[in-house]
Amino acid sequence: MVNSSFNFFTPTQLIFGPGKLENIKEIAKSYGKNCLLVSRPKEGSLKKTYKRVENLLNTVGVKVYFFDEIVPNPTLDGIDKGVAIAAKNRVDFVLGVGGGSVMDSAKLIALLYESDGIIDWKAAFSNYNDPFTFIPSKSSSLPFIAISTTSGTGSQCTQAAVVSDIKKKEKITLFHHDLFPKVAIVDPELMLSVPGSVTAATGFDAFTHAFESYLGGRTSPLTEHLSLEAIKLVMEYLPKAIKEPQNIEYRTHLAWADTISGMCLSNGGADLPHPLGEIIGGICQRVAHGETLAMVYPAFLEYKHEIAHKKFEKIAAFLELEKTPKAFHNKVLELLETTNLSKSLQRAAINDLERKEILSHPLLKKLDPKNGKDIINLMSKSIKE
Repeated sequence: MVNSSFNFFTPTQLIFGPGKLENIKEIAKSYGKNCLLVSRPKEGSLKKTYKRVENLLNTVGVKVYFFDEIVPNPTLDGIDKGVAIAAKNRVDFVLGVGGGSVMDSAKLIALLYESDGIIDWKAAFSNYNDPFTFIPSKSSSLPFIAISTTSGTGSQCTQAAVVSDIKKKEKITLFHHDLFPKVAIVDPELMLSVPGSVTAATGFDAFTHAFESYLGGRTSPLTEHLSLEAIKLVMEYLPKAIKEPQNIEYRTHLAWADTISGMCLSNGGADLPHPLGEIIGGICQRVAHGETLAMVYPAFLEYKHEIAHKKFEKIAAFLELEKTPKAFHNKVLELLETTNLSKSLQRAAINDLERKEILSHPLLKKLDPKNGKDIINLMSKSIKE
């Protein structure tokens, strides 16, 4: 029987498809004359993209102020600096051009903006900690527009943003409906130059969003349908895009999988791998988010396929695999192998001190008070050499 009672919320205007970057001209000028463009450092393959965006904005009279100091796993200090630059130049809106770290940074700069350039982090951490509680808009917040350059974070369709507290070695996720972009442009042409390792990590992240929201207790007929479609697309096209990065068809399929899995995440929520991955990433800042998930997944699948065997079987049937929980389990392990993500733990080179910090993290027991030992055991398996 179809669940006839559910909520599904996605307020972002989505502009999707190859060549859609050009639309930024008309969109931007409707939000004001001064823009803070948030990006990674203006170098490498994305340098041309940043310049192209700047030129498009300039043609419609929008002045661009760059904040191009975003690092993987953005920090409190970085967001503070971005807000200060936005306040100094009295910008009208924030534009994020990049992947997950850029999107998270741009979202938080827009949400936490104050005209004096000072963020009240204590209030933010206290008030913005529930993905499914509606909180009224901040009067001082700025509009946020997203232009994705990777396929994986789904950030262009979610109400979440992650920031790292370096001193406490923690990654904290903030939630607010104003973190949904006003407009998101997803142009697969911008993803053709993404390196294979980044394609793999971000693509697997998209898979986890779809899969974990499918497992959760907030599913609906709509999220289940979208989750299954995203899982299928990543399984088929992620290995292909790594082998043929310039293939626009493959990139478009992955961009769509990323987009709909983000919608699923924002409405269905995540499962254990995401908080576990954030624990690892908070302590080992050098490790990309997608790789922390790849480290956790083999043990998580072993733990979960007994608990959720019916859903594993449904996914296996949808993928036209043998209708058993283990069939899908093995398919995910195969994906990790073919994308080279199975070697994430080796690349992370977690030392004994870091391992001890991870396994003693207080969040492990809080995630499941009744089965705290199981969660610690799951994490132990994930980071064991």
